[in-house]
Amino acid sequence: MIFDNYTIVMTGIGGQGLISLLQILGDVLMKNGYKVTTAETHGLSQRGGRVVCFLRFGSMLTAPIPLIGTADIIIATEKSCILEVLKYSKPDKSTKLVISTYEEKLINVEYPSEKYLFNVLHENSNNIYLIPATNIAEKLVKNPKTANIVILGYIVRFLPLNEKELENSLIQKFSENILSINLNVFKEGLKLK
Repeated sequence: MIFDNYTIVMTGIGGQGLISLLQILGDVLMKNGYKVTTAETHGLSQRGGRVVCFLRFGSMLTAPIPLIGTADIIIATEKSCILEVLKYSKPDKSTKLVISTYEEKLINVEYPSEKYLFNVLHENSNNIYLIPATNIAEKLVKNPKTANIVILGYIVRFLPLNEKELENSLIQKFSENILSINLNVFKEGLKLK
């Protein structure tokens, strides 16, 4: 699998580990010889605000922010966050939408209904993958902040990377006291259908 130009858009809430996910992926892709560009918006992320990150890689160097309608994968670590970045979905509906089932409902803010959400998702993609990343992280290691690593394990199937390369990156990224929990949730992500 060789990619000339591939775009990943990630969104979620501050504190869910999107920047770590971006760094891990970027590191492994560069080690595999790809040119990689990244960008992220922080804003109020430290106060639980929304975060959007972009990772672009391939044999050709491209601008870090993609054009609307060009994403190959969009990842959402909080379900409703996907609505703000669907403009990056390809018009042919080929963009893969990888969405955690986790919901963060804010006081005095109406959360989108399931019906509305799924109608919008199906209008934008034929490839929708809902994964219970936060549930897995809480159940397996009692740490919902590792949901991003569950997602990392899941998206390996779409990328020119293998399990061992990502495991090595996790070993380099995390200290010994939290490494085992991250490796455990990564393996659970790999197993998801």
